[in-house]
Amino acid sequence: MIRRCNDKDFAAIVEIINDAAEAYRGAIPADRWKDPYMPEQELRHEIASGVVFWGYEEDGELIGV
Repeated sequence: MIRRCNDKDFAAIVEIINDAAEAYRGAIPADRWKDPYMPEQELRHEIASGVVFWGYEEDGELIGV
């Protein structure tokens, strides 16, 4: 099921973003890469700025954003 993410999904969103970024390590320009790719504080800032995340949930677990 695709649904809008909420505050309870924050930890899963961070994990999914950073896990996905690993697949592109080497393809993401070195001057853009950082570890973690999306620190929690940066994600909080993006959400506070109005970014809305939607995710795919399967068996009660958020598995994609």
